[in-house]
Amino acid sequence: MSERHALLAAWDEARRLSQDALLATVVRIEGSTYRRPGARLLLVGDGRRVGSVSGGCLEDEVARKAWWLTGDGPTVQRYSTREEDDGARFGSGCEGVVDVLLERLRGDGPPDAHLQLLADCHRQRRAGAAAVVIGVGGDGGPNDGGAASRARIGDRVLAGAGGAIERRCDDPGAAEAMVAGVESCLAARRSAQEERGGVVVFIEYIPPPRSIVVFGAGFDAMPVVRMASELGWHVTVADGRADRARRERFPLADQVAAVDPARPLESVDVPEGAACVLMTHSADQDRALLAALAPLPLSYLGILGPRRRTEQLLRELGEAGRSAERPPRLHSPVGLDLGSETPEEIALAIVAEIQASFAQRDGRPLRDRADGRIHTRA
Repeated sequence: MSERHALLAAWDEARRLSQDALLATVVRIEGSTYRRPGARLLLVGDGRRVGSVSGGCLEDEVARKAWWLTGDGPTVQRYSTREEDDGARFGSGCEGVVDVLLERLRGDGPPDAHLQLLADCHRQRRAGAAAVVIGVGGDGGPNDGGAASRARIGDRVLAGAGGAIERRCDDPGAAEAMVAGVESCLAARRSAQEERGGVVVFIEYIPPPRSIVVFGAGFDAMPVVRMASELGWHVTVADGRADRARRERFPLADQVAAVDPARPLESVDVPEGAACVLMTHSADQDRALLAALAPLPLSYLGILGPRRRTEQLLRELGEAGRSAERPPRLHSPVGLDLGSETPEEIALAIVAEIQASFAQRDGRPLRDRADGRIHTRA
């Protein structure tokens, strides 16, 4: 289960038991940090913690003071791991600054709108966006006050997975600015921070779940499905052999389909940007799949087996084969070079290569990055 799934499940359970909770969200960073804006930690009233806002150095401090700090409403707190910063520092592994939005959630109240948006985006497999006020004043610091704006920390504008806009802000000007911000966020497909009229806003892009379609339901597909599911990806398994494409073999998959080998995509949804892996161990199935998948806007197309086998299939397909080799380039042999031998090791190599493709990285060791960065600049 992915972190987001676990957090949403914990909040659903807390609401069923009428337990209050506290949501901590990373809304801004400076320097090097373990988590990025949008990372969340849920503190349930019974002491449970789900998610994280750091590599482990901030969670205890957040849990210790968050309930007290939010006594008068949402607040943004700043935590530093820099050696040169005065006052309390938390850990020394990252050398960065993290601003965290703290908000109480009532267990006996309506569903939290932001968390509901996260759940809707996943269930509907569509993108959304949310703008939240994280500073009111002018210098952009946490809880900076003194401005005439009626906006408050925690005010929001939400753009649902279906495109509907929900406003939760008493300042019309700030609300309009946030509406424009979430619309720009959805168009650009990336999170941002804006400041207008002294109101600082974190605008979060909520992507749909990444999708992987595994064609082939053999035993070697099972660890691929397990790992992809653990990452929170939407997983489909399809095979032309009905005795293999069975739900009991792939309980973690979102969809398991027995397909017609001659029309392999007829009963399978392959969304834009999906990753597809061909591991049918059948030349006939792979040939038909390559022809059907070649024109689709995929993020990744990989095929199990030696390169010469794939090259032969592409030659047999002619123009369709040449289309399959266009960007994103066909990955054959599939997977990163990890020295894999067992099905689990091969699955790790495949899933790691797909993750790199999703993130538009090349899978090289981080130590070999010329800029020395772990993450792209926020």
